[in-house]
Amino acid sequence: MENLEKYKKMGQNFIDKLKLTTYPVAVSFIMPGEEIPKGALRPQHVFGHEVAACVIYSWVKRAGMSFYVSGSDIACKPSSVLYFALETTDNPDDTYTAWAKKAGYKRDFDAEKRSRENDCTLSYGEIQGFVVTPLNNPVVKPDLVMIYCTPLVLSHLILAATFEGEHLDCQFNGMEASCKEGIIRTYKTNECQVVSPGMGDRVMGAVQDCEMIFSIPESKFDLVSNNLFKAGYRLKSGQEEAPFHIPHPLANHGPFGVFGGGPSEAPVWPFLRRKIRLSKEKKQ
Repeated sequence: MENLEKYKKMGQNFIDKLKLTTYPVAVSFIMPGEEIPKGALRPQHVFGHEVAACVIYSWVKRAGMSFYVSGSDIACKPSSVLYFALETTDNPDDTYTAWAKKAGYKRDFDAEKRSRENDCTLSYGEIQGFVVTPLNNPVVKPDLVMIYCTPLVLSHLILAATFEGEHLDCQFNGMEASCKEGIIRTYKTNECQVVSPGMGDRVMGAVQDCEMIFSIPESKFDLVSNNLFKAGYRLKSGQEEAPFHIPHPLANHGPFGVFGGGPSEAPVWPFLRRKIRLSKEKKQ
């Protein structure tokens, strides 16, 4: 059994540093023929019927439970068929037809299909299932983690992920977000993703209106964790610590502090003002 201690510490580090109120949700793909980890419950046995995958994520993030998920466990068949490819139909367009005829998330069939042209998907038979488990107490080595968080925490995570000079390319079409963007795209691209939970996440998975998702592939756990709160390290302005070195800065209204004190400016602004002024003077 692989040593999971470092992942436990990583998960707890995210919780402690970011002041998370829910567990980071780790996902591990189980390949055909691989053993299903002990300690992972079957959704069918817990709930007595299949459920939407986003419901499972919510149970993990709030209750700290671990689940092994197969196609027969997932009630949301578009995710099971199109993204996880755990089940299949005869016609590859059946999912788009179902959306167009039975839901109308987009204008028509063509719009349903066109809005998903850039989707990342697995191939049928590529995996036999996947494990969803809290990162701070995983039952198997994770392939990625979804961190459900406030927009403020999301900002810190984006800054950490891009501190070394990278940038993030993310896709949004409003649907199946946690499954296809939070899990599949993160896994296939091996890149961090900003995810705006879809209506399924919010209506069925009980994702709150204040929550977003930041997904991190396993290969970048250390990078993001080690770079938390490093951004803006030169913005000290006479203080011992830069203002972004804490996860929840004091609220302010525009450039003015809550308790007055005049406008608050980053040193970057006057520096560039001077450069702009000098450039204008040269042209005169």
